[in-house]
Amino acid sequence: MSSHWRMEKLYRKRLTINKRRRLLPNACCVAVALAATLLFSGCGLLPVEQEALQPPLVQPAQEKLDIVKASRGMIQTYLKGTAHFVSSSAENLSFKDSGGRLKSINVTVGQEVKAGDLLVEQETGDLDLQVGLQRLNLERAQLLFKQAYDAEASQIDLRLREIDLEREKMSLQSMETRLQKSRLYASISGTVTFVETMNAGDFVNAYQSIVTIADTSRMQLSYVAADMKEVHPVEAGMPVNLKYKGTAYTGKVLQAPSNVPVTANNSKMERNAVTLYMSMDNKPDGINIGDSAELMIELQKRENAIILPRSAIRSYMGRYYVQVLDGERRKEVDIEVGLITPTEAEVVKGLEEGQQVILNN
Repeated sequence: MSSHWRMEKLYRKRLTINKRRRLLPNACCVAVALAATLLFSGCGLLPVEQEALQPPLVQPAQEKLDIVKASRGMIQTYLKGTAHFVSSSAENLSFKDSGGRLKSINVTVGQEVKAGDLLVEQETGDLDLQVGLQRLNLERAQLLFKQAYDAEASQIDLRLREIDLEREKMSLQSMETRLQKSRLYASISGTVTFVETMNAGDFVNAYQSIVTIADTSRMQLSYVAADMKEVHPVEAGMPVNLKYKGTAYTGKVLQAPSNVPVTANNSKMERNAVTLYMSMDNKPDGINIGDSAELMIELQKRENAIILPRSAIRSYMGRYYVQVLDGERRKEVDIEVGLITPTEAEVVKGLEEGQQVILNN
């Protein structure tokens, strides 16, 4: 039994192997045919791609514009700034003829002085002693001349005494002049507002300002502009509104660049071109040199002018223009500008009332 079972099992195994051998070529043929079919059919077994969808149409957002209409009105320009109190009578003291070594400065800033007070001295060696001795020589020559005159001396002796007298007198005058030129005296009564910082022995140049005296009883206001164009419209006599220590005052323009005589001094001419001098009505007591006051001067005014905000005015390389709304489009328009304030501008030419102007935001 067992041998018969083994034989039957072996027979079935061989039969299975033979079937597999017969099926293998058929399977290969089927695989090759399937591959060829796929190749020529364009990978027909893959999923078919769907057509791309068109993007939805989105309406572009409209630009939001800040628009203002050109309108007519009044425009006024002002000069505003800070003025300072100065003396209308001030003297700068300096040695005019020659320099020299400084001996002493006898005053300080803020000190009150009177006309004739000795303020500054140069070193002169023993010139004081020589002046004293020369005065004695002059007195001696005067006595000798008087003696000869009283004694009815001869004309020659009298003339000799007269010559001696004149010589001593001329010598004394020369010494006193040298001494006078080595000292600076107060030319006016007032307050010392400036003293040069120097020590004894320092060299002083001719025309070097050493001390300044101001007459505090004659006060006025001074305003110095950063640009001459700022004060160009101002004229002498214009009213001025002032505010000093919180109180309002009035005044007027005393001197403006337009009424200053032409000078050959370039530095003075440049200073005058940017400086205003003004008075204050009913000045209060206690004003000191250097105190400040706020000023306002009404300058030019235009009635019925086309006015725009300054933010609507555009400029490039000296060209002024605006952008106006033309339908749904922007359009550049060249303009001519007149008066300009910190917030508004006058349009003289190039724009009509009612036109819509786009702000330059």
